[in-house]
Amino acid sequence: MPQGTQSSPPSDFSKVRTTSPSGLTILRRVAGKPGSDGWRAALLVAVAYYLGAKVGFAFTFQPHPISTLWLPNSLLLAALVLTPTSSWLLLLAAALPAHLAAELQSGVPLTMVLGWFASNCTEALIGAACIRRFCAAPLRFDSFRHVGAFLVFGAFLGPLLSSFLDAALVTAVGWGQEAYWPLVRQRFLSNVLAALIVVPFVLTWAAGGVAAVRRASPQRAAEAVLLFSCLLAVGIAIFDRDRSILPALLYAPLPFLLWAAVRLGPRGSSSAVVTLVVLAIWGATHGEGPFSTSSVAENARSVQLFLIAVSVPVLLLAAALEERLKAREALQMSEQRFATAFRSSPDPMMIVRLSDGVILDANARWEAMFGYSLEEAVGRSTADLALYANQADHRTVFDRIGKYGGIRDFEVEMRDRDGSARQAVLAAETVEVGGIACFIGTLHDVTAQRRAEREAKEQSRQLTHLTRVALLGQLSGALAHELYQPLTAILSNAQAAQRFLASGRVDPAEFRDILADIVAEDKRAGEVIHRLRALFRQGETQFQPLDTNDLVRDTLDLAHGDLIARDIDVTTELPPGLPAVRADRIQIQQVLLNLFVNATEAMSQTAARERKLTIRTQALRDGGVAVSVADCGPGIPDTRESRLFEPFFTTKPQGLGLGLSISRAIVTAHGGRLWATNNSGLGATFHIELPQRVGASS
Repeated sequence: MPQGTQSSPPSDFSKVRTTSPSGLTILRRVAGKPGSDGWRAALLVAVAYYLGAKVGFAFTFQPHPISTLWLPNSLLLAALVLTPTSSWLLLLAAALPAHLAAELQSGVPLTMVLGWFASNCTEALIGAACIRRFCAAPLRFDSFRHVGAFLVFGAFLGPLLSSFLDAALVTAVGWGQEAYWPLVRQRFLSNVLAALIVVPFVLTWAAGGVAAVRRASPQRAAEAVLLFSCLLAVGIAIFDRDRSILPALLYAPLPFLLWAAVRLGPRGSSSAVVTLVVLAIWGATHGEGPFSTSSVAENARSVQLFLIAVSVPVLLLAAALEERLKAREALQMSEQRFATAFRSSPDPMMIVRLSDGVILDANARWEAMFGYSLEEAVGRSTADLALYANQADHRTVFDRIGKYGGIRDFEVEMRDRDGSARQAVLAAETVEVGGIACFIGTLHDVTAQRRAEREAKEQSRQLTHLTRVALLGQLSGALAHELYQPLTAILSNAQAAQRFLASGRVDPAEFRDILADIVAEDKRAGEVIHRLRALFRQGETQFQPLDTNDLVRDTLDLAHGDLIARDIDVTTELPPGLPAVRADRIQIQQVLLNLFVNATEAMSQTAARERKLTIRTQALRDGGVAVSVADCGPGIPDTRESRLFEPFFTTKPQGLGLGLSISRAIVTAHGGRLWATNNSGLGATFHIELPQRVGASS
């Protein structure tokens, strides 16, 4: 980072840089295209580096070769920040010829020139690498965090570390008469100032600066022209005129810098700072203005400290204002989007104050659902409007929202203005409205859906009952026989008792036996009638602990007559000690009875001696019970196995195809499974698994 005239060795070194708008465009483009654009960017960096060095030589305090602004380092930093890391080596290599061309003309030894190039690259690499590490590309000067990272790494850490290296190289080579620590201070201040004015200017204009100027309104363009005209006038009057100016007038440019920061953003403020820096340094290097009254070194240090002290707060202020403006715009956009979504939502929505339940706002769908206009609802609480049919639900909603910050899928019964009940699913999230804790509630009206579900459930229950009645109709002959036998026995015993009484010879013991037989047969007939009445009766599902073996036995008793009539040999394997299952007795009996009847019909074409029905029960590992019903029929054809449980699919000429589908629906409602498999020999087996608790997985 060398500076100086071509006639004598430099004793102070500082850096600053400028570049052209066309070069900025290429640098921005190279980030995405490292091909031919990469070489154009390298050429641009070389040209800018060379011109920056020439400008640095021009900004020297004559006759002493002290450059107040040394542009190449900051130009290199801006180029690295703008481009991907894969292009950094190319850009550094492109800067080397420009560095040699600029420095060798001043008579500086080659060793010193190469050492300065190393320190220049070190400063740019330290700043760019740290900025990339802590800020997502690209570096933006409209973010307070990004500006802070730039100030720490690009404008402080990089210049500080490279100044130690630069001063050490100068001392080691013996170039110049300055001591080590004065060299460090001089280079550090120069590098800091260069980074502060060049990097923000380059990066803000690289980020669409030309396009922003083209899009600017005439009013904004006129404002910018007026601002910079005033700043130029004030700057020339203060820094490029009589040196006997009052110190207080140094603050005269400040209002214009603040104007630029507030109205024109980071791009305008960085441009204003560059304008002020150029005017101040130009006047100081030409012996004009307030920074030309002391020694050359003191004048250089004074102007640098003044410009650094002005630049830093202006950059931070512009970033903070821009960030706040963007946050406000984002908030306004978010509020507009929310308002649009709130008003146009297909579901009723309301904003309710959490402390007392007062409605603050509602959309049109909410008005249509409850029948209250917005004017009638706003300012009144949900309790005043009696929106919740159940006060327990009202308390639960507010308690859960207050405790958990929201509520999800909470089904609640509500009342509209006419008192009609409405089923709704409520979802709510807490928000702050003007500093007041509220919640936004969304209601999904499921009244029609729940009504349809109830109707479907009732129709399913009716269909299940009708199927059970039809199944019993198939067994009517066998059931009549079951009743005929005890009735015949009762009649025979009653006639025998009459004959004993008519003969006048009554044996008390034999008469008691006759009466006992009558009672027993009556109970037998009564049990058949009781079971039939239970199966014919409609009612709600009643889950209760049941013994599966007892269910199997009772169902076999109902089908006993039909099994005898069809010459079915029944084998049961019912191990004792099975766990009880919670089930509806009538519904499970319907399933078992349907499977028994299907098995007997499947064996209708089988030889009588081979008609065997095997029923087994066993405990499951999870505590449930399995029931299997195996027959010796022809089995299930492969073409029909996948459709066996479909509604209205049947292989019987007179069948409805509902028995197995309803049976599976019943078992599934009990949390179990029903499926069929073919046996290894003849026939098929239907399997039922029932859990201990309703809804448990099998």
